[in-house]
Amino acid sequence: MSIELTKGERFNLSQEAPDFKKVAIALGWQVSQTAQNCDIDASVFMLAADGRIPDEKYFVFYNNLTSPDGAVRHSGDSRNGQIEGDDETVYLDLSKINSAIQEIVFVVTLHEGQEKNQSFSQVTNAFIRLYNSETGNELVRYNLNQIFSQETALEFGRLYRKNGEWRFHAVGQGYNAGLQSFVDKYYVENAVEKSSNAGKKVDDAEVLKQFSDRVDRLLREEAIEETPIPASSEAVEQSAAIPVNADTVESEEEAKIDDSARENLEPAISAEEFLQRYNQGERDFTGVNLAGVNLSGKSLVEVNLSSANLSGAELSQANLSGANLTEANLCDANLHKANLQSANLRKTKFINANLSQVNLEKSNLSEANLSGVNLSSVHVSSTNFSRANLSKANLTGLNFKICWFISADLTNANLSKTNLLKVNLEGANLEGAKLQQAVYGTMTIFPTGFDPGKAGAYLIAPIASLREANLARIDLSGVNLSEANLSGANLTKANLSSAKLLQANLNKANLSEADMRSANLTAANLIGANLMQAYLGSANLTAADLSGANLKNAHTDYYTNFRGANLTKVNLVGVTLQCNLSGAILSEGNLCGANLSGGNFSEADLTSADLRGANLQNTNLEKANLKRANLSGVVNLETAKLAGAIMPDGTIHE
Repeated sequence: MSIELTKGERFNLSQEAPDFKKVAIALGWQVSQTAQNCDIDASVFMLAADGRIPDEKYFVFYNNLTSPDGAVRHSGDSRNGQIEGDDETVYLDLSKINSAIQEIVFVVTLHEGQEKNQSFSQVTNAFIRLYNSETGNELVRYNLNQIFSQETALEFGRLYRKNGEWRFHAVGQGYNAGLQSFVDKYYVENAVEKSSNAGKKVDDAEVLKQFSDRVDRLLREEAIEETPIPASSEAVEQSAAIPVNADTVESEEEAKIDDSARENLEPAISAEEFLQRYNQGERDFTGVNLAGVNLSGKSLVEVNLSSANLSGAELSQANLSGANLTEANLCDANLHKANLQSANLRKTKFINANLSQVNLEKSNLSEANLSGVNLSSVHVSSTNFSRANLSKANLTGLNFKICWFISADLTNANLSKTNLLKVNLEGANLEGAKLQQAVYGTMTIFPTGFDPGKAGAYLIAPIASLREANLARIDLSGVNLSEANLSGANLTKANLSSAKLLQANLNKANLSEADMRSANLTAANLIGANLMQAYLGSANLTAADLSGANLKNAHTDYYTNFRGANLTKVNLVGVTLQCNLSGAILSEGNLCGANLSGGNFSEADLTSADLRGANLQNTNLEKANLKRANLSGVVNLETAKLAGAIMPDGTIHE
């Protein structure tokens, strides 16, 4: 019978279940209907006697699923808590735990919770339970019944070793600083790094990125130590000097794939048999032969298909989130619109596979073979491609956000028009890769000696020179381009929301249909710019020079600020300007049919402006200059505030 604990209670696992060696720690929660986009992650810190992790590899999370002693295995990032039951599970073999480890802490965090203004007040029915992973029998459970408010991270519980016995402590402690609070507490080197980064906000994704980078670096160093040393330095130099033929490499890889397919002598099973076994609760299908089966549209969450043969399988729109597909053969498989979020795809083979519109967010593709594969429409974020074979792969136009390509093979890959602003390419092979019109920033890490500018990539940073650059459809949300030269640049349909463009030069730039919501364009040069159908909601255009610009059918809102802006001869036909234009210069502007109702045009210069058919209901035109303005056919002029305004005939309105 399962024992239910309350907060603070402890349970002696070794005494109550002395033969209990293989333990599963399941964590669960439910997200309220008003917060369906919550992304919740479980992480594990394995601590030594000093209360710190011995090194980075003892921090187990969705991009480092197994501890170095093999004792702890994370199931991977899974559901978001919208249904009842276990959401993420950690499997422990107590007999394998490194003797230096004295405590194992289980924490749950809201991914980017602070950025999304989310907290555990939106999460209910949280619990942690221990059960026998071999029999499924539950031993102990702790329900976190307390009410949380602003917390974005919770320590659910911990296992600790005392007098040689393993005990469980129901903790239920909340934190409002995200994953960073645990990293500061349990990782000793981070205390040094923290002092040099004081005042900087580090979100959970960046915390995990830093750890994953260090884990990858340690693994590479270990691999180097294990490599046999050649007889002489000449042998090293001769080996390095031999040119590599990409076609030869590809054929050798394909030969390996064919060999691995022949090695899989498991008899093929039908889709019906596989699904029957899955629906009966079976999850471990290691090495199964499912070549050519049709599993399209099926939900196979957290299934273990490691080393499975899925060559030629039909997996379109299948849900494989959290699945283990390490070393699986997916060559020639159809994965169109499949969900592989948080899946473990380490060393998986994808030659000739269809990956169109596949969700690869937070998945692990380290050492995967994606040579020649078209990835131009996949969804990636916090995805790990370290040491993967991406030679000749098509990655055109992808927004990588935070991704890792450490030591990846990207020879002759197409990375044109990609967003590399937060990508780590340390040690990657970029020989022959195309980076034309890709964007990178100060956080991008390139291989030593690689010049992205010479490869045709654009630097996104303050004061950058981007004259006539083609940045159409690129995601530049939140970037800092203050004082940058973007004159004549093509920014059609670009995402510039919340971007900093203070005093930027956008003279004659094409910003049609660009998303500039909440962007700061204070004192920017937008002379002659094309802003047709641009989204300017909450944008700050204070003192910006928009003379001669085309804002036809541009979208503004009440919070758009044109205070003191120069809009001389601007085309504002059909635009809604219910915002602040006090002191703005609109002389000779075309405002035919514009909706100015409720807008603030006090002290604005509207001399010779064309206002035919404009809606002036409750418009504030106090002390505005309307001399020689065309007001024929205006609507609701009688409700406008005109005190002190200079009227078209030169008289001053009382």
